Amino acid sequence: MQHAIPVLTAFLFFSSICIAQTPVPPPDPQDTIPAEIIVQGTDDSIQLAAKLRPLRQIAGAPTSFYTYFWELGDGTFSFNQTPALHYKDTGTYQVRLYATNNYDDGKAPPTKPRPIKIIKPVKNSAWASHFFHGNGNVEMKINRNPKPGEDFMALIGYRNVAGDAGSGTLLLFYNEKQFGHSAFDLTEKRSYHGEDSSSLQSLLTRLETSEQGPELAIARGPFVTPVVTSNAAAKALLQTMQSTYSSHTVLHYSNADKTTEQFLFLNMHTLPEMVQDTNATVTMTAMLVPDNTLLPPEVYELEMAIVNSHDPNRFQLKKHRINYRFMGRKKELTYKIQFQNTGRGPAKRVAIGIAVPRQLNTQTIQLKEISPVCIACDSAYQRQSCIDTVRTKDSIYFVFNNIYLPGLQQEGVADPDSTKGFVRYSILFKKKPKKIPFSSRAAIIFDKNEPIYTNRATARFIKGFSPGIVAGYTFSPNRGDYTLKGPVQLGAVLAPFAPDRPYFQVEAYAGVLEKEVSETAPVRDKRDTTVNGQVYLIAGRNERITTSRQSLQLVPLHYRYNINNWIGVGVGALAQINIATTITKESKVYLSNVQQPNVVVNTVSKSIKDDPQWFAHFNAAPFADLQVGKIKSGPAIGLRYLRQLSGDTPDRFFVYAIYKL
Repeated sequence: MQHAIPVLTAFLFFSSICIAQTPVPPPDPQDTIPAEIIVQGTDDSIQLAAKLRPLRQIAGAPTSFYTYFWELGDGTFSFNQTPALHYKDTGTYQVRLYATNNYDDGKAPPTKPRPIKIIKPVKNSAWASHFFHGNGNVEMKINRNPKPGEDFMALIGYRNVAGDAGSGTLLLFYNEKQFGHSAFDLTEKRSYHGEDSSSLQSLLTRLETSEQGPELAIARGPFVTPVVTSNAAAKALLQTMQSTYSSHTVLHYSNADKTTEQFLFLNMHTLPEMVQDTNATVTMTAMLVPDNTLLPPEVYELEMAIVNSHDPNRFQLKKHRINYRFMGRKKELTYKIQFQNTGRGPAKRVAIGIAVPRQLNTQTIQLKEISPVCIACDSAYQRQSCIDTVRTKDSIYFVFNNIYLPGLQQEGVADPDSTKGFVRYSILFKKKPKKIPFSSRAAIIFDKNEPIYTNRATARFIKGFSPGIVAGYTFSPNRGDYTLKGPVQLGAVLAPFAPDRPYFQVEAYAGVLEKEVSETAPVRDKRDTTVNGQVYLIAGRNERITTSRQSLQLVPLHYRYNINNWIGVGVGALAQINIATTITKESKVYLSNVQQPNVVVNTVSKSIKDDPQWFAHFNAAPFADLQVGKIKSGPAIGLRYLRQLSGDTPDRFFVYAIYKL
């Protein structure tokens, strides 16, 4: 057994060398080959098909498959694998295919438009979008979750349900400011109904100039309550959007009627730096502002998960970056589990099991929203569609019973959204946790199939910085002097806020005044001297040398660890630069009368101060440090032992008080 550790160490060492020397495999050339679009059928019945690269199965994942989004070049689209064309007019149409490789370890096939020439209108020209699921005039969806380095299609649909919003402005807001960097680039936008590019400034100007004169009012009983005009509501919403997002695009439309649905196609590129935010929930918001000033603006917010692979079953944590400084036990986290039946037949039962992190309290779970919409099973009659919620100490189970969830590959399914569902729930902390990331994942079972495991949804705390002030004294036991010496040393520190893992801290002490005094013992002389015409006997002489140093002290390396909330330790190194060094020599002569040679009756002194020496000395000192008190945030006291690399007093102690914000 005594040889096990050296053998294991050697094995790990040589293994690491082998791994380090293993070249990273180049990307598969097939990932750069766009889909081949194939046109099938006659002029009266045209269908599209695609030839795609072979799928590469991710080990342990469900069977890989492609999903499809076709932009058909006339403002219509399809999610079918082999869509039928419904062109009403002749001409040349640019068809684009966005194919998504689910459970595949490669990149999505690039999109390349293919022109299709239509000689005569297609007889069967009826087309249904299956796009709108609410009662509003604007909605948005994407063809796949954004993956760093890939494109996706953002589809904005708008309509005029009541017939009084025939013209207006459409806006898309993206790149949330909370992430600190851009997530997406809008590389191309295509419209098919005469929409014109506009600007946010022109919209704000129109809202200002078209402001209603007298404010509308409505009577409620004996009171008359003013009603905010739609222009004011639009301006307030725009201000909110501008404070939330850093990017936007604006278009104006003018020909929406009650019988049509119209769509904008926006090609978005997910920036590679978003790989650090994989599994984060991001949003984009579409906004419709009617030209009719009596109509209110409408908004539609779309949530998306940044992914590292395309998987229709996902576990998301909204606002996964938590500000630890301002959180408490009542901090609420919101999770969302998305699932999709990708099979060939419907699912009647969907069970979701979630491993709840130990920091969270399962008894505080509250369902916020579910789809398919159904009631709780404890109030349902037999065989009614319902959802059951089962809590344990460290897990939660959501079970949809007696539902009908179509399969994505099921015959006759035209709307992919009908194959999807989700559960959104909130949960609270048991107590304020340690500032350490925690994660969870879910298992989803459709009927009696094998479970599908989701990604991990990880909560991380915003690092945050904690500035502080330090005041203390230095003493040197080498000289047998344990008294606190000199003026107070004042400094500033900067460290991460309330860390529970080892961390680095930097410190600076400016204008530290340090004095060293050396004095010789009096030397008897007994010679005569004359001072101001009077004769004295020299009783003795001595010399006092005072060295004053103004120094800048920096602690560029300080590695600390908080053992608990009250005790912290650290090691590091201090660098001291003497800004100015001044030496003062004071000579004293002690005088006595000739008649009384042992009685000093007068003292004569002479002081010589040398010119300051600038930046003449550098010193360094490794140290060990102990703090006691509210070490994460608040007041504490500390003791630091320093070992100077040069000087007459190498051993020093620094006792101090510190306050971190």
